Amino acid sequence: MKILIVNNNMHIGGIQKALLNLLNEIYDKHDVTLLLFHPAGELREDIPDKVNVICGNRFTRILGMSQAEAKADGLFLGLWRAFFVILTKLLGIKISFGILSRMQKLDETYDAAISYMQNGYFKMFYGGCNEFVINSVKAKRKISFVHCDFLNYEGNNKYNRDFYKNFDTVACVSKSVGDRFLTASGLDKNKIRCVYNCCNYNQIKLLADEYTADYRPNCINIFTAARLSEEKGIFRMLEILRDIKDGGLSFVWRIAGDGPQREMIKNKIKELNLEDDIIMLGMLKNPYPYFKSSDLLLVPSYNEAAPMVFSEAEVLGIPVLTTDTTSAGELVGGRGIGVVCKNDESALKSALTDIIKNRLKRNDIKSFSNETAVKQFNDTVGYKK
Repeated sequence: MKILIVNNNMHIGGIQKALLNLLNEIYDKHDVTLLLFHPAGELREDIPDKVNVICGNRFTRILGMSQAEAKADGLFLGLWRAFFVILTKLLGIKISFGILSRMQKLDETYDAAISYMQNGYFKMFYGGCNEFVINSVKAKRKISFVHCDFLNYEGNNKYNRDFYKNFDTVACVSKSVGDRFLTASGLDKNKIRCVYNCCNYNQIKLLADEYTADYRPNCINIFTAARLSEEKGIFRMLEILRDIKDGGLSFVWRIAGDGPQREMIKNKIKELNLEDDIIMLGMLKNPYPYFKSSDLLLVPSYNEAAPMVFSEAEVLGIPVLTTDTTSAGELVGGRGIGVVCKNDESALKSALTDIIKNRLKRNDIKSFSNETAVKQFNDTVGYKK
């Protein structure tokens, strides 16, 4: 099939990693074109050579850029993006994305066109993939992916909910995500499909041996890979761990990632005298040696959809402690790869204390396949063998 996929960029992030894994599974089965508004990012070089990559023009490129990137690319793009950021704050994405999405038309006709990223808050300049696919692409089928818990998502607004009615299908990355989206959107349930994220199992195993990660003996080694933002729950863990340490238990928690709460987290660690116990690793292109060397993957999020880290921990046999978010029961509890606790500080403290005292066993290393996810994708795009 002739398939177009539209995304913002290839900077390190959950959506981008999921996209890359999908491309690795379908590039030799379909004629795939990837449109990146801004063809930049640490994962750009990992896109398979057989995928045809095209980029946004001088008007639409800002949909995939930060303000710093736009400014660095020249005066025009800096001012152009700043104008649309202000316009969005004043009038919302309906106006700004409606204008920008019509400023680059594609001549090709595709069997399926896919918007791979959902919009954000109504007055936040984030997204535009949905509007571009609907307004500027000719395709027999138009599909939008949802990677979030839409009920708790900042983009759950009337405009975004109504806009999904324009698509033939909405692909949700777990059954639980689909159920939540159905409740939020009121869309016809026959238009909603589950398409699991693919996981590059073989590459993860290879990358896990690329270098030797730090490991501290005589204590539990905990690892988290996440964006340092409020919904990921990193900050709330700091006082929990201070209390656990004061209770005489030893641990080291290594955190890979960056984000808006980085300085706040760093300062709180210092305030609580936890510098030797909580290590901030920054953004790592290859965090898998830390997965492999850890005793526990910790996911303390307030909200989470179907994070890739569950599958990544599973393939390396690392047990998981996660709060009860949208797909935790389905992807962790249902697969028997760890512990799902209530989504509050008391439950996190109790569960983690118990795990430190009574270590979870490493999971068995099994053979994994993306067969189900690829079949779900092919069914969604209408592929017939």
